[in-house]
Amino acid sequence: MSATRRIPLLSALMLSALLAGCGGSPSVRYYTLQSDPQTAARSVPRVDYQIEVAPVNVPQQADQPQIMLRPGQGDGALTPMYSDRWSAPLADEIRSALADTLTRTLGALDVQTLTPAPDVPVWRIQVDVQRFDMVVGGPARLDATWRVRPLNMKGGRALLCRSVVQLPADQFNAVDSLVQAQQQAVVLLGNTIASAIQSGGARATPAAEQVQMLGCT
Repeated sequence: MSATRRIPLLSALMLSALLAGCGGSPSVRYYTLQSDPQTAARSVPRVDYQIEVAPVNVPQQADQPQIMLRPGQGDGALTPMYSDRWSAPLADEIRSALADTLTRTLGALDVQTLTPAPDVPVWRIQVDVQRFDMVVGGPARLDATWRVRPLNMKGGRALLCRSVVQLPADQFNAVDSLVQAQQQAVVLLGNTIASAIQSGGARATPAAEQVQMLGCT
């Protein structure tokens, strides 16, 4: 076979191998922490203040495109699930899910990307996630330090708290179940933060028995 015929043939073989390899690759599934609108809580009447949910800080080991699983209880290893990924950076997923919960629970507009009028009361919410664990065999754990602070408001005060939300997963080895558990954990954290705003910064009430408060100042 001449060299002039060998080159096109080799190219065709390489292309066929590449296509075969792509055909054998598992499909990628994308997940979000935002709750299904059909199952979300009913909205409440609007209030006379707005909220500003700041960008969320997330530990780097969890803030990866792929979902990171812990193999079991007490195991420090992390396993990246390359076929199971977040639809957006994890920090953005948590912020969006919290903002959605807070706007629905409080009836307040989120102005994180806008500049409110100088005389509009605003509650600023900052969240620093300490742990975001998805453990094979359960549970899903969300550990966060958070702060609410009033701006342009009379009578409100700042409150700094730490909350740990821990939920079992119904199907212990399923990524879907762990993601759904973390969806619920973010909602419970959001409702707990909402209680602090509703009290004017006086106190925070756990949204459910799965929420443990580790102190507020």
